[in-house]
Amino acid sequence: MPRKNAATSEVRISASEEAEAAVTKYLATLGTPKPRGRRARPKPDFDQATKGITDPLARLAAIKAERERVANLTVDDTDEADFVKYAKVWARIHDYNRDDFAVLGVTKRVLDAAFGTRSARAAAAPAVTPKRTRAPRTDARTLADAIEAKPAGTWLSIADVMQEIGGSSVTVRKVLDELSAAGTLTRPINDPYHTGRGRAPKVWQRN
Repeated sequence: MPRKNAATSEVRISASEEAEAAVTKYLATLGTPKPRGRRARPKPDFDQATKGITDPLARLAAIKAERERVANLTVDDTDEADFVKYAKVWARIHDYNRDDFAVLGVTKRVLDAAFGTRSARAAAAPAVTPKRTRAPRTDARTLADAIEAKPAGTWLSIADVMQEIGGSSVTVRKVLDELSAAGTLTRPINDPYHTGRGRAPKVWQRN
């Protein structure tokens, strides 16, 4: 398998020659009969698999992936075991992926052992919690002053005020009701121009 271009920082890893030898040796065995016989199965190396991982869920996923890796090994097939150990590193160095090996005939079982299953990789990825966008903090006096500055005939809704001036929906509603009671705004009505789904929002008009 010819090399592709590689990042120089990755090529310098000390195991590069050993990894290449392991990959080359295993690929040369594809299509040849495997020796029969049942031997002792190696134990999972959970310490190595979780080395440097601090997130509990990521550690759990790494443990599962290591257990699946060992379960997928053909017992006493040292060529396959070495391939599983080094294939991912070697592929990253030389810019290959698991699909390239699949074209050569490497089975899904061996590729899952070397590169991990898709479910395990997804579980190991840290969960990203989207940030909640909060309305700008605005006090009731600021809201009232801004609304009173509007020209007569201006229509206002809670969403409009929150977007333009700020404040929470509770605070905005309270200010609008107070200004309505004071005569600055009309009494609220259903938006006559509402055409979307759902109930029409309440709107106030500047007197």
